Amino acid sequence: MKTTQLYYRIALTLFSLAIIYAVANSFFNYEAVVTKFAELGYPLYLIFVLGAAQLLGLTILIFNKSNWLREWAFAGFFLNFAFGIIAHLMIRDGNGASAVFCIIALYVTYIQNKRLNEQRKIPTKDIYTQPTLKTVA
Repeated sequence: MKTTQLYYRIALTLFSLAIIYAVANSFFNYEAVVTKFAELGYPLYLIFVLGAAQLLGLTILIFNKSNWLREWAFAGFFLNFAFGIIAHLMIRDGNGASAVFCIIALYVTYIQNKRLNEQRKIPTKDIYTQPTLKTVA
């Protein structure tokens, strides 16, 4: 369980750093991001929506214990990166390497999260179906 948790934390840290860098780049290097979004054909207001959604999803992955919300966050990130790769390929930009890295880190995080959840499950014993051994002294 310790190695699974170590792999999970490493993958989540790398993924978190990539997301934080992407959001910070959107704010600090706004003009370049606007130019790239215009080339891709996306509306400019989507920059702030994606940044807020990515920060919200990252917060859910780090702090939330609800599996249902985590699954939605993983799905949202996957769709974001998959559509990003497709958009870059459609305009023949060839600059989707960061999205590929993020998908790989997201996949490793997802698999390790599943393994941790399986390892944390405590088997419940049904007291009515298991025989008991009573000793009389």
